[in-house]
Amino acid sequence: MELSFDAVINAADELELIPLVRDAIRSKGAEWFVFVSLHPTDHSASRSTHRFLIGCRPEWCQLYNANRWYLTDPCLDYARSNTAPVLGSELPIRTAGQKRMLEVAAEHGFLSAFLIPAHASEKGRIGALYLGSSTRRDEGEPKLREGRAFFRALALELLDWSSRAVREDAIRKCGLSQQDVQLIGFVRSGFNAGAIAAELKVSSTTVYRQFQRINEKIGVSHITAAVRFAEENDIFAQP
Repeated sequence: MELSFDAVINAADELELIPLVRDAIRSKGAEWFVFVSLHPTDHSASRSTHRFLIGCRPEWCQLYNANRWYLTDPCLDYARSNTAPVLGSELPIRTAGQKRMLEVAAEHGFLSAFLIPAHASEKGRIGALYLGSSTRRDEGEPKLREGRAFFRALALELLDWSSRAVREDAIRKCGLSQQDVQLIGFVRSGFNAGAIAAELKVSSTTVYRQFQRINEKIGVSHITAAVRFAEENDIFAQP
């Protein structure tokens, strides 16, 4: 199946997107996929910035979560600091736990594997597209590598889609207005309350009152925490 990347970016939700991706990767030798996007500084157990698109056997995801492999996932470790795709057999492994994770993945459809990092900007959200098939590595991995250019383009489109979805979800849940986003952006750029007041031609008291309202919406105690929340949820990205 020839995938229209416009169809990816315009997919309304995961239910519409996942079948498109699954059909497309199968035309290039993969059977299963997992795509995760996250803020690269998020190493927390809560995984608050992680967003997953699941196109693989559900039992693999259940094992992944039950064993808390997300804390030491070698795929995420690699994607945080690398941009080049890597075959599963060449993925750097540091611990016995990481080795075990990949062994279990192989038992659930990722015997041959290909990992494609996606980086759209220097400090923003990153992505990792993990592809697999049950074909033997000596046959399956060369086939996956043949699709390298296509998979890299797909990973970037999925990162764009995920970034937009995260942004829209955060704005909706917090009830942030465009003015709220503008004020947080000013703080991110280094403006203090006085400078923002001068820019907007209002009083500093009004600006502080707006800061308080934004903090309450997001559930933080200081405007700098609101900036961090906005960065982690791609609120400054272009819609």
